Formats: sequence, C-alpha cells, structure tokens
Amino acid sequence: MANNYLVYSNARVKSMENTFLSNEKIVRMAYADTLEEGVKVLLESQYGGAITVDADDYEKLLQAEDKRVSEFILDAMPKNCGMETFLFKNDYHNLKALVKGKYMHADDVDYMLMPKGTYDTATLKEYVYGDDYSALSKTMQQALTDVDAARANGNTSPRFIDVTLEKACYKEITDFLKKVKAPAILRYWQINIDLSNVSTFVRGEKTGNPDALKEGFIDGGLLGTSYFSGDVAQVVEKLRYSDYSKVADCLREGDMVSFERIWDNMLLDVFKEKRNDIFSISPIAGFYVAKKIEIKVVRMICIMLKNDVDKDVIKVRLRELYA
Repeated sequence: MANNYLVYSNARVKSMENTFLSNEKIVRMAYADTLEEGVKVLLESQYGGAITVDADDYEKLLQAEDKRVSEFILDAMPKNCGMETFLFKNDYHNLKALVKGKYMHADDVDYMLMPKGTYDTATLKEYVYGDDYSALSKTMQQALTDVDAARANGNTSPRFIDVTLEKACYKEITDFLKKVKAPAILRYWQINIDLSNVSTFVRGEKTGNPDALKEGFIDGGLLGTSYFSGDVAQVVEKLRYSDYSKVADCLREGDMVSFERIWDNMLLDVFKEKRNDIFSISPIAGFYVAKKIEIKVVRMICIMLKNDVDKDVIKVRLRELYA
C-alpha cells in the first residue's frame, strides 16, 4: 500500500514539474530592464496560480507559489517518509516571527509567516501569544521556554531568538530522522547543517566574532566542533579533502555568493540521481527542494531589479535548474 501511494505521489509530481520556470524565463527575468518586465514573466507563467498583482507586490506572487507547493507536498508525501522535516523549517520560521511579534506587542505578523508546516499558522499564533506551549512538540516547548526565560532575564536580542529556535529546529529534524529510514533526506540535512556551520564560522571570523560558531553551532552534521579548530585558511584547506571540496576555492577567495550558490546546487544533487525512480522519495523531495530554491532565486532577482543592480551581478547569483 505504501509503495502504491509513493508511485501515485510521484506521478502527481511529474504533472507539477510544468510549474518550474524554464532557464529561458529565468534569464529573461535576470536581464529585464525593469522590475515590471521581470514580474511580467511570472504573471505569464501563472506563478502562484491565477492571481494578478502590480510589480511592486511581487512578494504576493512568491508567497502564493510557496503556499501552493507546501500544500501539494503536505497532501502528496507518504507518512513517515522523512519529508516532514522540510515542513519543520516552516514551523520554526513561523515560531521565530511569532515570538518576535509577541514581544513587540504586534498583532499583525502574517506578512512575516511562511505557509503552514506541521502546525497551522493560526494555531501556532494562538499558542505563542497565549504563552501555552503544551500542545507543541517537546523540543518546541523547551526552546520557547528558554527564550522566555532569557527575555525575563533581560536578553532581548533577536539573534538569541533566532539561534535558539534554529538549533531546536535541527534537533527536531535529526531526532525525527533517527526514527525513519530516509537516507537521501538525511544526507540533505547533513549537507545543510555542515555548510550552515561553515558559513557561521567563516562569517564570524571575518567580522571579528570568534564566538559566533560556539553560540550557533548546529549538531547533527558530519563535521564536529573540533573540525573548526584553527583559522579560516586552515579550515578551508581541510574542506579541500572532504565532501565539501567544491566550496573550498570560493571560501579561500572570500566569495560567499559562489559559496551559497554551490550550497544550493549540492542540495539539489542529492535528489537528482533518482529523480525518475517512482519507488523512491527522491522525485517528491527533489521537486520540493528545487521549487524552494527557485522561489529564492526569483525573489533575489526581483529585489535586484527593483534596486537596479548591474546585470552581471545578478547573473553570478543564479543557480542550476532542476527542470
């Protein structure tokens, strides 16, 4: 029965792949003369469904597309396949936004929220604003209690909220993956964790904050804390002989733009090999990851078009396409 559902879900994914923007459309957007021309490409492609917006409201298109993809995945993914972990990211992003909104006494935080993950956004808001975390997961309860305690002791730093909930998110992810067999999903998160830690270490060293990694280190990857002993040059040299050799050269040159592009491409590569295996979770997972990256790239292009950024600068920020 599980295999039949997986085959059915993967067939549905194939029908959804026509929602990807083609390379030609991405290039048209990147080289558009104005934001209006760029958004026109999205409207022609019915991005986000059949809604129509003014160019300056492009974010509504992206949010609608994100919601459409998240709702499809919620409906299509088999239970306990590991993809639930993708939705944990939505939950924890929304918790960050809601906690900050609560502390700022702001009722309208909907514009900061992502589509629902494993919890409905309205329900999460009720729990957070009501200071009642009992219906949430144990990991969420602990993280939110820690944030409230720090707040009561005078720590009002938004960074503390972000770091505490981000670490809790990855704990939720890794704990869940210990209970299910999902090697591709596990590899995806290991890459994400390791490169998140690399990014935190490099940025901390470059900005004169050597404690950044100690504060924000995420457990669950393949690179432990001892891997980051030494300076940036020494760590980058070690990366040359690891599974992350692709990022070593750009980090040596201080090119964080290329680092982030390679990072996204590595995440896509996890699922590309088996994207046509209808008995694997890879087609569904690959579709979701590719769509999320596509939405990120489209948002980046729109922001740069709005700010009249040089076309060559836009070009180097583009990612590989999954379609």
